[in-house]
Amino acid sequence: MKITNSKEIEKFKKVIDEYSNCFYRRDLESLKELYVSDGDIIYFDNHEGCDSTNLTDHLSKVAKFFETGRIEELISEDMCIYQHGESACLLIKFRYPSKPRPCVRATYHLENHDHQWKIRHIHCSFDPNEL
Repeated sequence: MKITNSKEIEKFKKVIDEYSNCFYRRDLESLKELYVSDGDIIYFDNHEGCDSTNLTDHLSKVAKFFETGRIEELISEDMCIYQHGESACLLIKFRYPSKPRPCVRATYHLENHDHQWKIRHIHCSFDPNEL
């Protein structure tokens, strides 16, 4: 079911904001806490060589990126949320202020674990319609 209630939208927006803030602060430990605890995640990135099929590999790549990577605050737009039971799918467009086109299309699959939304999967890709 598509989520349209502003209070419900806000709880999912909070997860995305926490995720982004982990990058802005380069906070690997807090980032790890946002994922499902079994470590069985899939991460498809919009940058070459950054895909991961488990949490350990993903965090290792993020740690390397935190050492030298340039991080800028992203502009989000067009968030759409679908929830069914203890699972949710979030669809968001992000733009880099330094290069707003093409946008990055992101899909997040979240699961509710003990009343906390946790990330199971993220897929990011540059929008080919804006190239």
